[in-house]
Amino acid sequence: MPKVAWIGGEKRRKAKPVNHLAATLRGYKLASGLTSEEIAAKIGCSPENVRHQLCKPADQWQIGRLRQYCSIIGCPIEEALAAAAK
Repeated sequence: MPKVAWIGGEKRRKAKPVNHLAATLRGYKLASGLTSEEIAAKIGCSPENVRHQLCKPADQWQIGRLRQYCSIIGCPIEEALAAAAK
């Protein structure tokens, strides 16, 4: 059963927190036209690892992996860091 909050006598679902870093990187990934397999080949890991990394919260990313990922998909590192800070 989903978690709900009772506000003013009506039932509302709690909003899931947004991962701004993952949303930014997924947007650049789609814009660049690369698949997870192509990115994984360039980074040197498995495609499942790329997908798992995108699901992680911003505070669990390693800065080296973030730099690699940003350079491959063409995302400015400043924009990625700003998204991670949100």
